[in-house]
Amino acid sequence: MALTAEILSRLREELEEKLVGGRVEKIQQPERDLLLLTIRTEGCNRRLLIRAAGQNARIHLTEMIYENPREAPMFCMLLRKHLGGARVLSVEQPEGDRILFFRLESRNELGDAAEMTLVVEMLGRAVNVILLDRDSRILDCLHRVSPSELGGRGLLPGLRYELPERPPAAQKRPVDPESAEGSVSEWLDAKYGKLEKEELQRRRAQELVKSVRRTRDRQQRKLAAQREELRQSEKMEEIRRQAELLQANLYRVRRGDRILECEDYYQDDVPQIRIALDPQKTPQQNLAQRFKEYRKAKGAREHLTVLIEDGEKQLDYLNSVLEELARTETEKDLEEIRVELLSTGYLKHSRQKKAGRTKMPKASEPLRFESPDGLEILVGRNNVQNDELTTRLARRTDYWLHVKDAHGSHVILRCEGGEPSEDAIRFAAELAARFSQAKDSGRVAVDYTMVRNVKKPSGALPGMVIYQNYKTILVRSEG
Repeated sequence: MALTAEILSRLREELEEKLVGGRVEKIQQPERDLLLLTIRTEGCNRRLLIRAAGQNARIHLTEMIYENPREAPMFCMLLRKHLGGARVLSVEQPEGDRILFFRLESRNELGDAAEMTLVVEMLGRAVNVILLDRDSRILDCLHRVSPSELGGRGLLPGLRYELPERPPAAQKRPVDPESAEGSVSEWLDAKYGKLEKEELQRRRAQELVKSVRRTRDRQQRKLAAQREELRQSEKMEEIRRQAELLQANLYRVRRGDRILECEDYYQDDVPQIRIALDPQKTPQQNLAQRFKEYRKAKGAREHLTVLIEDGEKQLDYLNSVLEELARTETEKDLEEIRVELLSTGYLKHSRQKKAGRTKMPKASEPLRFESPDGLEILVGRNNVQNDELTTRLARRTDYWLHVKDAHGSHVILRCEGGEPSEDAIRFAAELAARFSQAKDSGRVAVDYTMVRNVKKPSGALPGMVIYQNYKTILVRSEG
């Protein structure tokens, strides 16, 4: 919804009341078209949001928190240079225009007072933020505009700022009735804040999913190559057989021979076979070379077997993270998974944070439910929380549940030292199915056992455990 001149007029009154006399404490540019000015006034900080593009273009005070980019954009740096510590003198609006002028008093490099003006134009598609010096010369704009783009009105550094031509008077539209009760800023913040927060979370989730999928796909290709290499190494048995046949017939070989024809007594019909030789080597050297090839192939096979086993665990882990991401509901859920991926090395730290430690978010609480007979049930939200539930929070006599042969949450059924009822186990199993990769599969198999039968191997990835002495229950899951 475009901000009308009437709404801006009411907003100007609010901003003048709350910001005039305050000082600019902080200037941020979290996104290309988003500015945040923190202004301290009357003993508190107020954040002025300016969204200068798209359908959500607006200006108002906000309670929302935005994450800063790794490096501040140039326009943000310019504003910090000229407006950092500046005092707000006034908030003005040309009559009938969708433009606000923020007059500010700052200090130049010599310490002298210097008046600056921050212009915010909310002109439909032509939304912009412009910094002017005291002579109304443009220092820079958020969106630079050449004269040919706006019918001769250029917005470029060094040009003199001119008001845009006012369009023909249009019939006034009343202010949205929702905004008539109280602050325009609060109304705008509530109207757009939730939408932008959801969009930001969706975008970050997509970026994280894309990154994990890229890593997962790379791991799949690596595994495929290793399996092919392992298949090729299976020729080692043929090499061993030839080496042993060569050893048994070494007395028949002379230096310079290129072929040894001999009986293959490894096969039932004992056929004649031909073994290639290096004519430059002695019979003993040919034999040594063949056994060396066998040892190399055998070592490669053993090494590849270990690599493939580890690679399969990594692939399984990455698929579990993708399943977790499909179930995230809040920004906190995303942040916990992001930190988990950083700690396991699947995401790289930004250059800005390499020198310091990863800031761990405050751990979220597991999901809590209650069985029909009143027993507490805890459900992990992610792999790290699954480990926390199973290895630290759960008692040895509690019951542990997990969907069979699929990724999903660890579920803990608190038993208070007693034996849980079949109804309680079934209810907990239904939760394990619901919070799993198999949630839309209709009937789902869920394994359950006492926590004392669940172990986390040393060095295992987050969420990975082994268990024994378990039973399996079939439950219905409808997602």
